[in-house]
Amino acid sequence: MTSLTHTYPLKLPQDATLRLELDMLQDIVMHAAQKLLAELWSDHWIDTLDSARTKKTYKVINERRVNLTTSQGTAVYLPSRIRRCIAEQVGRILRSQAIRKQCYYDVLRIVQLTGVEGKLDNLVRTVALTLANFEGIFYRWALIRQTLRMFRRYYYQLGLDLSLLLRFPYSAVVKPRLHSFSLPYSPDEGQALQYDWQPHQADPSIIAIRLKPPCRPQPTKRSHWGWQEFTLSIPAKLQARVISPSSKLCPPNLRYITLKGGLTLPFLECAWSFDPNPQHQTQPQTHYPPLRANRVLATDLGVINLTTSVICEAGSQLSPPIFWSPSTTVLQKIDALYHHISRLQRKLDRYPVNWYGQGKRREELERLYRKLNRYREEILHLASNQLLETALTWGCKTIVLEDLRNYQPPKHLRKISRKLSNWLRGAFYEILKYKAQRYGIKLVRVNPRWTSSFCPRCGAKGAKISDPRAHQVLKRGRFFYCGACSYLADRDYIAAVNIYRVYQEKRKKRFSLKQAKPVPYMATGIPLNRPSGDSIHRLVQTLGG
Repeated sequence: MTSLTHTYPLKLPQDATLRLELDMLQDIVMHAAQKLLAELWSDHWIDTLDSARTKKTYKVINERRVNLTTSQGTAVYLPSRIRRCIAEQVGRILRSQAIRKQCYYDVLRIVQLTGVEGKLDNLVRTVALTLANFEGIFYRWALIRQTLRMFRRYYYQLGLDLSLLLRFPYSAVVKPRLHSFSLPYSPDEGQALQYDWQPHQADPSIIAIRLKPPCRPQPTKRSHWGWQEFTLSIPAKLQARVISPSSKLCPPNLRYITLKGGLTLPFLECAWSFDPNPQHQTQPQTHYPPLRANRVLATDLGVINLTTSVICEAGSQLSPPIFWSPSTTVLQKIDALYHHISRLQRKLDRYPVNWYGQGKRREELERLYRKLNRYREEILHLASNQLLETALTWGCKTIVLEDLRNYQPPKHLRKISRKLSNWLRGAFYEILKYKAQRYGIKLVRVNPRWTSSFCPRCGAKGAKISDPRAHQVLKRGRFFYCGACSYLADRDYIAAVNIYRVYQEKRKKRFSLKQAKPVPYMATGIPLNRPSGDSIHRLVQTLGG
C-alpha cells in the first residue's frame, strides 16, 4: 500500500547567533532561487518537469545551474547539497505551473469568443460549464477566476486586445516571483542537515539537530559554512504518531512562519511517512469499535447547521441526525471582523497610497485577515474532529460528503455567503482527509444536486416550507414536506440521508436520485447535537487539531 506523509512544524531555538545565520541562509536561498527561477521560466521547462513526475525535480534540473555572485562580482560559495535543495524547490514551483498553464490556454480560447465584459461570477460559470460540457475539461473555479481576473486587468487597465495574447507563450505573460522562503531537505544526505531521534533513549521527547548555515552574508569558501547544534522538544502527540512501527522519519523543510502577533520565526517542518492501514497504526488512548466495511457516515454541509450527519448501513439508517454548529460567539466575532475589514478597505480606497496613516491601515488590515484565518481554522478543526469522533464511535469505514468545489454562494445574502466561503471548500475536505487517514477511514464526495428536494422515504419530490405547523411553500424554507407520504423533517436531515442514497447509486454506476431506493427512516429519535465534551477533548489531544 502507498505510504502517506504528514508534517508538523517545530519552532527553532531563539538563539541570537542561530537566528542571524538562518536569516543569512534565507537571504542567500531566496536570491539564488529567484535567479534560477527566472532563468528556467519557460513553457519548455514547465512541460519537461510535468512529464517527469516520477523523478525528483533536482534530478531533472542540473544543480550546477544554481549559482550566485556578490556585489563585487565574486562567486558565492554554495555547498552541493544546498544547491540541490534550491533546485528541488524551484523545480516544484515550475511543476505546479503545469495545470495553471493549461488553464490559461483553455480559458483564453473561450474568452476570444465571449469577451471579458460583464460580471465576473457569470464569466466564471460560463467558462467552467463550456469546458466541462463541450470538451470534458474540469478546473477548479478558483483557478478559472484567477485567470479571468488577469485577463480583465489586461483588458480594462492596459486596454490590451486579448487576441494579442495568442502570439505569446504563457511564460511570457505570467512572471514568476517567490513570495515566501521554503527549503526542502529531501535531496540532502546528511551534509546540510542531520537530525536524530531515538524514542528509546532516556528522554524520548528530545530530538538532536545539526544544521549547516552560512557564517557570513556572502560566503566565498567552504569554511564560511559551519555547523550549528541544538535540540528540539517533541510534543507527546507527535511522539505517539512517529513511534509507530510503520512510521518513518522523512527529511524536513525549513520555513519561516508568521505567528499570531505578526512575528515571523523559523520553523523546521518535521515529516514522517506511515502506512494508512489502521492495524499498523498506534492505537489512540480511547478504544473504538472495529470499523465496519459497509457502515457509512453521510454528512450534509449547511449554513445554520454546519454539519448534519446520519449513520447508515445496508440501505438502512441506524442513528438519529447529529447536528453540529460553532458557537454564536465565534460567528459574531467573524461578522465583526468583516465589518472592521470593510471600513479599513474603504479608507484605503478613498485616499492615495502615500497618504498619512495609510501604512498603519495596511498593517492593521493584514492583522485582521490573520485573525480571521485563525477563526476559520478553528471552525474547520472543530467540525472535522466532530465528524471523525462520530465515525470512530459508530465504526464507520466511509465518510460521504457533498462535493461543493464548484458551488457559488449567493451574493445577495452576505452572512450566508461568508459562512459558505469560510469553510465549504477544499480546506475542510483536506483537513478531514489527513485526520481520517490515520484511522483508515475513506472519504468520498458525491454530487449534492436535488438532495434536499426528494423524499428519502418514498422517493417523491417534496416541497420546502417555512414552518412545520403551517405548510406554506417557501423557496428557502428550512423544512421539507412530502405530499405523497406526508413526511416532514428538517431539510439538512433530508439531505444527509439522500447523500447516502446518492453514494449507494454511485457504487452501482447509476447517478439518478430518482432511481435510488428509499432508505427506511427511524420513526422517532432525539437529534444529537454533538459527541460528549470528554470524547472531543480526547480526540483533539490525539489528533493535535
